[in-house]
Amino acid sequence: MEQEFPTRQEYDAWWKLFLQGFLKEFLELVAPDLHAMIDWDAPVEFVDKELLPISADSRTQRLYVDSLFRVRLRNGQEALALIHIEVQGDPEALFPKRMFRYFARLYLEYDLPIISLAIFSDDNPNWQPDTYEMSLGGCELVFKYRTLKLMNLDRAALEQNSNPASLVLLAFLRARETARNMDLRFESRKHLAILARERGYNEEQLAKLDELLEGIMKLPEFLEKQYEEALEEYKREKKIPFITAAERIGLRRGIAEGFQQGYTIGRQEGLEAGRQEGLEAGRREGLEAGRREGLEAGRREGKEEGLQQGLQQGLLEGLRRSLSRRFQKRFGDAVRDVIDALDAVEDVALLNRIDELDAEDAPLDDIRQQLSAYLNR
Repeated sequence: MEQEFPTRQEYDAWWKLFLQGFLKEFLELVAPDLHAMIDWDAPVEFVDKELLPISADSRTQRLYVDSLFRVRLRNGQEALALIHIEVQGDPEALFPKRMFRYFARLYLEYDLPIISLAIFSDDNPNWQPDTYEMSLGGCELVFKYRTLKLMNLDRAALEQNSNPASLVLLAFLRARETARNMDLRFESRKHLAILARERGYNEEQLAKLDELLEGIMKLPEFLEKQYEEALEEYKREKKIPFITAAERIGLRRGIAEGFQQGYTIGRQEGLEAGRQEGLEAGRREGLEAGRREGLEAGRREGKEEGLQQGLQQGLLEGLRRSLSRRFQKRFGDAVRDVIDALDAVEDVALLNRIDELDAEDAPLDDIRQQLSAYLNR
């Protein structure tokens, strides 16, 4: 059984999601000196940045930074700084020059101190460049940036560390190692999910970690089902909560309110049914028994209704965001009307058709035609 490692676009997306959700924990784990420099009580702003050429005649192209954060430093002056994190999956001869270009363009645009960190996730133990140098006619430039080699991390130490970022780094490592062995990936992912629960993280952290594990260590459908069943069994044995994949989607898309409404309605209906059964069998015992049965029925009915709404809304939102980002990269500012129109689409089938058109590199006018036909209806 074989499954390719995620595409570069997917890989970058999961790194970006991880760093947005766990930047503080990540730096505390791999760069404690940087962690200590940052005022974590101040807001941390994620900047999804496309760096345009300096001028129309510029020979440099557009640059897309992987992850960029604006933070406040603990230096007594409340100074702002940028943290640029670039993930590189394969050796590339010009990578140091590209890191310098990122630095130079960011500095020109923001005029702020910049901390640059390159994360190397490749399998080459001899490749970890950290300097770009240039000299001519007595002028010299030396640009050094921080690096992290993923394969050099101590796996045993990550297993023992209670920092939630350690589990995600282990997931990235094991995803690459198990790209040709889905059975081994199944066992590794199950181990990490159980380890997360044994560490006692709260529900929000567990939801984020489960989503990252699911995306980074993707499994075939039949193994995904076995994975959910295995964790359900673990939940029953340990009597601890477990959020399924469907529930995670609902939670991540803000459908908790709909879930609660469905649960409340179901609970009330169940209580009424329980009272009627209790009156027939004996007022006191019947009322108590009916209340218990009604509560359980209400939970099931409300949970199902809330999850269905959450799944549908989460799927729509995910497709809209994915298409918007890809259209922005393909067509630039010319696609603004299309992106605005996507926000009004409530048809998953239409979004899937547009996704297929994009995969086929269809012209922008074909995509506009699909959207116009839908909106006119």
